[in-house]
Amino acid sequence: MGLNYDFYQNPLPKSGNRKARLHARVIPQGTIDLEEIAELIHESNTMTTADVKGVLAALTRLMSKKLLNGYRIHLEGLGYFQLTLSCPPIETPKEIRAESVRVKSVTYRPDTIMKKEFGKAHCNRVKEKSHSSNYSETEIDKILATYFMDNTYITNRQFQRICALTPSTAYRKLTQLMAAGKLKRSPLHKTLYEPTKNHSQQ
Repeated sequence: MGLNYDFYQNPLPKSGNRKARLHARVIPQGTIDLEEIAELIHESNTMTTADVKGVLAALTRLMSKKLLNGYRIHLEGLGYFQLTLSCPPIETPKEIRAESVRVKSVTYRPDTIMKKEFGKAHCNRVKEKSHSSNYSETEIDKILATYFMDNTYITNRQFQRICALTPSTAYRKLTQLMAAGKLKRSPLHKTLYEPTKNHSQQ
């Protein structure tokens, strides 16, 4: 199948007359969760799905514990994991208290074996644009008004589809619509959104 990609514009510098440049970005095909990973591993050996999920859950707990105790973890064939820290800018160590130093993230460096697998990747330029549309707030309001004529709620994925938005942009715009009092979370589930009276009357 290979990797699907598209080109995105780099952020423009605040000063200077440099032209906008583009960078290639992988278009995600979806998210593989623990359930699917367990099923896929189960298909290739005699372990049950429950056994695989148990092992992966135990691995997750163990890795978290060891990382938080200052260890770097190496999973042969997969790669290295290590915690990174963040703290306010300082000039000398005496300027900061230990409470101000926090865990920032987990860095991952793939093993040589995995890097070689990455070298086999086939990259395909997507035919349909994966960028978010440039609909104005008024246009999005009209799209939603039409949608809610036949539907009582909307999900993030449905909002992405009808407004041609990327997942992150859709989430941001949904948050803005709720802040503006146009949408609210449905009492049925926190991932569902309903129009408020203000929006339904537009």
